[in-house]
This record gives sequence, C-alpha cells and structure tokens, in this order.
Amino acid sequence: MKEKIGVIGAKTHPAEYLLHKYWSRKPHNVVSHFIAELCPPGGVLVDPFCGSGVSLREGALLGVTTYGFDVNPVATRISSLTINPPSLEEFALAVEPCFDRFRNLVEEAYAEIGESKTRYLVHEVVSLCRCGKPVGNSEAKPEGRIYRCPSCNERVFFNLESLHSTRVIGVVRDGTSKIDDEIELLKKHQELSGHCFYKGGQKYNQSFTENRRILAFNERRVGDLFTPRNFSLLCFLADQFHDISDSRVREAALTMLTASVVQCSRLIAYRNNMTTGGPAWSVPGFWIPPVHIETNPLIHLSARYEKFKKGLVALRTRPLKARASVVNLSATQGLGLLRDKKIKADMVFFDPPYGDSVPFVEFSFIWNTFLRLQPSLEADISVSDRMPKLSSWEKYFKGLHEIVEEVSVCLKPGGKLVVTFNNHDIRAWEALLHALQSAGFSCEFVAFQIPAVVSAKAQLAPEGSYVGDLYCVFKRASQTKKNDRSLAPVIEALKRCAISRGGQLPENLVRRVATTAWLENNIVAELLSEFEPLIKSLFSSDSGKMSWRGALGQGEGISSVVRKTAEVILRKGPCEWADIYQAVARSTQTLGIPDPGELRSLLGSHIVWRGSRCLGFANEAQSSQLVMI
Repeated sequence: MKEKIGVIGAKTHPAEYLLHKYWSRKPHNVVSHFIAELCPPGGVLVDPFCGSGVSLREGALLGVTTYGFDVNPVATRISSLTINPPSLEEFALAVEPCFDRFRNLVEEAYAEIGESKTRYLVHEVVSLCRCGKPVGNSEAKPEGRIYRCPSCNERVFFNLESLHSTRVIGVVRDGTSKIDDEIELLKKHQELSGHCFYKGGQKYNQSFTENRRILAFNERRVGDLFTPRNFSLLCFLADQFHDISDSRVREAALTMLTASVVQCSRLIAYRNNMTTGGPAWSVPGFWIPPVHIETNPLIHLSARYEKFKKGLVALRTRPLKARASVVNLSATQGLGLLRDKKIKADMVFFDPPYGDSVPFVEFSFIWNTFLRLQPSLEADISVSDRMPKLSSWEKYFKGLHEIVEEVSVCLKPGGKLVVTFNNHDIRAWEALLHALQSAGFSCEFVAFQIPAVVSAKAQLAPEGSYVGDLYCVFKRASQTKKNDRSLAPVIEALKRCAISRGGQLPENLVRRVATTAWLENNIVAELLSEFEPLIKSLFSSDSGKMSWRGALGQGEGISSVVRKTAEVILRKGPCEWADIYQAVARSTQTLGIPDPGELRSLLGSHIVWRGSRCLGFANEAQSSQLVMI
C-alpha cells in the first residue's frame, strides 16, 4: 500500500446498502480504501464470501472487475440487487399491480371494526403444560425467572418448542399507541389471526434443520413463526412476485419481500407500547417472545417499497465503471470456477465465517424459504450446532484450508489477500492462521477499523463492549521466509499497553493487542495453544479487568496521550465524537487503542459534551463537574 494506515474510521452505510439486513456488512469506505490501494486500475477483485456485495459494488465503482460467490442464496440476491439493480420505472411497473392485489387481500384479512385501521395486535404465547392444560403467559405463576402452571405447579416454558398457540390481548390502531382490549374486538381478531387467507402457501412452510443454539427445532416449520393470517398473506405476495417475468425485477421484488417478512412475524417483542426500539428482530435466534406483536404486513411492505424506490435511485445514480458478477456457489466452487477459466486476481477480499459466531445460512432460513431456495448445508463451512461440535470444527478447519489453497492459486504474482476477521475464539483463529501459513501467506500489516457509530451505552460503559474489526493484508511469502516462533513481540506489546495504563487493562483490549501483535509478527499458528496460558501468566483477571502480574517500568501514559491528542483536535473548534476517536486511535496504536468506554473515561470531565458532539475543553471552574448538555 502507498501508506500503511493502522487505523481506519468507518462511515455509516448509505441508502444503497440499507435495502436488506445482513450480518457483518463491512463499511463501504473501508472496503473501498483497500481496493483503491491494492488493486490497479482495470484490475480484478475476487470475494469468495461476498455476503451482501459491498466489495463487489465498491470495486466496480473504482473500475475494478469483481467476482463474488456465496453459498447463501439470499446473500447473492442482495449482492445481485446491489450491482445490477432494475430501473425504478421497470420495478414499479411490475410491483405495483402485485401490491394492489395484496392490499385487497390484507384489507379482507384485517377487517376493521370501527373507523381506523389496525396497526398491530399484541399476542401472548400459550404453552401446553405436561398436565395437558393450555397456559397463557399472563396466567402462569411467576417464580423468579421461571413460570409455573396454575393448575399443577409444573414449570411451563414459553418458547417455540413449547408453543401451543397465541392469544390476542390487545389491538393498536393507526395514529395511537393506546391498546384497545375490548372483548368483542379481541375475539374478532383472534378469529381472523388464526385464519388462512391464501391456500397456495404450503411450499413456503419448510421444516427447520435442528440447531438448538438458535432455537431451531426440526419438528417446527417456518409457518410456526407467524400467525396463520400473516403467513398466508406473505405467501400470497411471494407467489405474486415469483410470477414476474423479468428476472432482474423478480429478484429485486423478492429481496424486498424477504427484507420485511421478519417484521411481520411473531419474533418481534412487545415493549413500551412500541415507542422505543421499534419492530426489530434483536435476539440471535428464533425466539418467540412471551408477549409479541402481529403487525399488519401492508404497513411494513409499503414502507419497505418506498425505501427500495429510494435505494434503486441511489444505486443507479452512481453507475459501475467495470463488470461485477455474483454466483450462488460455495467459496471452493467459485474459486474452482475461476481457476478453470484461468481468471487471476490482483486482490482477494476474504471475510470467512467467524467459527461459530454467526450461522449465516441458518439465520437466513426464513428469507431463503420465501425465495424458494435453500443452500447446501454440506457446502457451508460455518461451525454449527446442527452437527456434533467436534465434527463441525474439523469441517471448518478442513474447509478453510481448501479455500485458502484455492485463493493462493487465484492470486496473481504480487497479489494481495485482505483478511477481515473478528473472533477471539482460539479455535477459529488457529484454523484461519494455519490455513494462511500453510498456503505460504505472511501478514504485511494490520489495520484497526473503528466504528462509524458508537452507541451511548458503548461510550459510557467502563469496559466498552465494542472491539472493532481487524483488516490484515497478506501476501505470498518468499520460500526462504519462515514464520516466527517467538512470543516475545506479543509480550512486549502487552507490557507497553499495561505500562500506559498503570497495569490495569480491559480484557477485550488485552486480547486485541495480543492478536494484533501475533499477526504483525507472523507467529506460527501452532503456538496459539499457548495464547491463553500466556495471557494468564501475564495478567490476573477480575470481572473483565486484567492486572499485570509483574513489575512495570516507566513509559508513556495513555491518559496524557489521549488528552494531548484531543486538545490538538479541539483547537480547531467543536467536533464530533468520531473525530476525537479516530485521532486518538491513530496516536495510541503502540499503546493499545482504547475502546469507546475507556476513551470516554480517559477524557472524563476535561471535555464539555452536547450529546455526541465535543464542544471543547472545560476550564478549571468546570472541571469538577462534567457538563452534559
């Protein structure tokens, strides 16, 4: 690279990357930065785990030909929309007649009592006790964090596995947050909620593959996550979209549908009259909250349609300068296809599954069901509870080795491999590093990506839950170069970090500093078995805080560096939190970049804040009390 920048500040996703939720979407400006630095004009980029297609679009915008592959069908549909969107006119021409038919059926399904339309209904889960009695959540006897049957006192579980039915306990209409619990109204909606308004949707009622970690049970089906009313309505619209003749418009319409289906499911918890948080799928699994909502699907689909129209305009405002393509294949299959076609890459963007952090294809099961597509679970290398854990980790290890070998064949001489990976599980790191080192790759440098938006909670939390992503640039090492077997660089980096903080460090910072030093010094993967023992030998641990065990020498203090850096920035006038964070991150690379909570603590009462905006340094009269305006 022209300049080895150790810290990159992320920007928030623009409209074209917000059309559909997808996990671990990388910031477009960070991805663009690496492509611009590592790919020559007219070069070739390959992304074998392309996800939602950020790298494919950003590369093509820079004039780089991009090839993407993903085993997850919904990922390739999102990517395809991102790189090859239909025009707004052709999209609207095909979608609006489908919406008209959908609107008519929804109006029948949500038949109104009174003048205003139903916005959503509040449901409670009804479970079947061992004694055979159906027990509603409000009927169960609470006992700490558990519930018991009012008849037999047996424990009752309110989850998908125990779901017997749901009961309407409230109705909320347009223009109000007030719950109407009039008995006749509840009875009417209970009847409508349990009715199927379209009989052609059984093909979408697929069975889950067992994965109890994410609450997917093989005796349950997709339809169980919805009321019969909403599931039938969504199936009707899915069939309407599948009948669109233009393939590009059809895929865009179905992508729009999948972006909305979860908000119409039973997975949305009812909290605070829905005045905070909104209808979000926030739990990492298929958990049906004991009290949840059933939203009128026309509301979500109409809002998503307007968002899609804006997104299509944004996508077509900046036309691609080079060809971009995406194919629904596993990484191994996709790289093999390029090998057969003798296509070589200047850069491979490599964002593999994070061990068992995110079971991408299983989380996408609902979306893929409405697409009428399901991935080959055999081709997915993610570690998953759908199979014995030891076997799953062995498959992951073997899969990464095969893929990295294909990457080494795919790269041109002098080509670069950019690896982004965020996982402190030693098994995941060992599998990845072993694969890279076995294929002859060595790390040139590591960049730390700080977040575009840091929540107030993360800023104020003493430990700071945010860690950030690491971007590592690898190249094929010379045959004479060997990986290091000394842990001294890791110990030195951790000691500098400890000295700067008087020996007291947050645990996540210790692990990030150690991981970065390990990568930068190309220490052999085989020694990762010593990672945890090394940390324990250097630090004692108590509630997320780690204390250096030995004697500490003299060195630069993190507090002094942070305040000097902030002062330089604030001399130019008030600034955003992100400006302070990026400047501090760059000045503290050798000391360990602080997480948001630690940085806020270090700045303390020296800064006057208005929300996330830094107004300037407090004077001595103010310094005794932080002014939070």
